[in-house]
Amino acid sequence: MSSAAAGASAEDWAGETGRNWLANLQKFESMIAPVGAALLTHAQFKPGERVIDIGCGGGGTTINIARSVAPGGNATGLDISQELIWSCGARAAMGTPSDVRFVCADAAKATITGAPFDRLFSRFGSMFFEDAKAGFRNLRRMVRDGGRIDLAVWAPPEDNEWITTLMGAVAKHVALPAREPHAPGPFAFADTDYLRAVLAQADMGAVEITPCARMLPVGGAGATPEAAAEMLLSTLSIGQAVRAAGPDRIDAVQAELTRALAAHHVPGEGNMLGGKAWIVTAKAV
Repeated sequence: MSSAAAGASAEDWAGETGRNWLANLQKFESMIAPVGAALLTHAQFKPGERVIDIGCGGGGTTINIARSVAPGGNATGLDISQELIWSCGARAAMGTPSDVRFVCADAAKATITGAPFDRLFSRFGSMFFEDAKAGFRNLRRMVRDGGRIDLAVWAPPEDNEWITTLMGAVAKHVALPAREPHAPGPFAFADTDYLRAVLAQADMGAVEITPCARMLPVGGAGATPEAAAEMLLSTLSIGQAVRAAGPDRIDAVQAELTRALAAHHVPGEGNMLGGKAWIVTAKAV
């Protein structure tokens, strides 16, 4: 569920959004890799720790965690998309010398075998609960008392050049609804006061929130502006609004977005735009 998909819900992830993520796995993962790498470095996993990775997506983070906690530790990747979990299993079977497993379940409700874990980790996978407070209370039950929680969530849209560029291109041709603060989706926890309140009611304390600003290869590492525009509009939920507006709008928005991305294209690297996330650390109390 580790997505930049604007507006996706948990239900979406179990269906079309999860399938789109899988079909474009390398593109999506390379796009958010700079933040994911920063979160993994920040987490400082140690051998022997038992970790659950919430919204594990394609499983890359879970496999990296499993390697970090070996020997003696293990990592469990959890995602609501069955297609992604099948892919994770195949990926892990390709020579991963670690204790790693993957589970298809709704993190907001599931009781996971192996809990309580020493650590809980999530790279952009914790913002999609329909009821964030209830969802985080369930996450708390997965972690032992004193266990550590490490999350990456997106900072406000206006601090993320990649989303303002995308939304700006779309808005020139299609009317978009106003964003609802705290609604399930990528920016559910942009408001750090709200995030702290959600964590507190779930008995997660000692909260530290650190900004993480990185340049992101939008549309995937090395993508051309044309390929990135096509991928974003065909996979992110904002593309649904564009398609609903009619074929002429699709062509106009794609051309507009291609021009916008071209202004940030770096040959050999891709369309490099700024992204900002919150790296969140808390303790299960």
